[in-house]
Amino acid sequence: MSELLPFCKIKLQYLLEMVTDHELDDNALRVAIYLALAHADHETGESRPSFETIGAAIGKHVKSVKRALNKVEAAGYMTVERGTNKGKSSRYRPTEEALKRATDRRREGDKVVPLGRAKGGQSCPQSGTDLSDKGGQDRPPNREQELRKEQRRASAPDLPDEGQSGGTRPDLVFVPRGICFVRDWDARLAREGMTTLERSLPLSPHEHHLGFWLPARTPAPVDSAEWQAQLRLLRDVIRQAQDGACAAHFAPRIASFAPRQMQRASRLPQDVAPTVGENRHAV
Repeated sequence: MSELLPFCKIKLQYLLEMVTDHELDDNALRVAIYLALAHADHETGESRPSFETIGAAIGKHVKSVKRALNKVEAAGYMTVERGTNKGKSSRYRPTEEALKRATDRRREGDKVVPLGRAKGGQSCPQSGTDLSDKGGQDRPPNREQELRKEQRRASAPDLPDEGQSGGTRPDLVFVPRGICFVRDWDARLAREGMTTLERSLPLSPHEHHLGFWLPARTPAPVDSAEWQAQLRLLRDVIRQAQDGACAAHFAPRIASFAPRQMQRASRLPQDVAPTVGENRHAV
């Protein structure tokens, strides 16, 4: 049997197994989704909230929660070890068979090779509705749209994205914030005496997500040469980001200093006493 992946890496595939099961009751599905998203352990998927906590979160009575868990357990997606009233909480854990199916789904998805994109974005006609060999109707380009595109290109950060020219750091990988990989990086940085990614790097937008540009999706094994290379690269990225933040912080002060100097200079002729010639002319 293939080795199971950590639960955080197959969580979506595990949920997809249940969502596509037409025999699974809606209440059972809601309870299972809540446990997976709100309480599941990073590695095993195990969770331990009380029946009352689950019911309050999804708006169901405790008895309804218990019936829903029975259905999830009967369907083979989860094992339930019911606790007692003497301090032992109930435990809910995905079954090994369900985790295996989710792992297989994940690995099958990883084998899919995406179509190459030279310019980024979808390959479709620039304009028009006639999907011919020429890619749209023969008509002059919309100048306003072209100007907006140029402005977006000029304001976009110089990051290693397919849709931008001049990607100076092709060795970085975008990692969205809030996922398990970011927690892996934060834990590794804590071992090195460094702060979290949220405190060290600015959030960058990429394909409708906010996240960080990192040396890899996950950190390499501890004490390996690859990890040392990743750490050096990450420190370089953090240093560049902090230098850029300092420059952006002082730029408004410099810009506001010049108008004040000009305004002060414009008042000088009024403050200077009139010359003798000017007094004689006035008389």
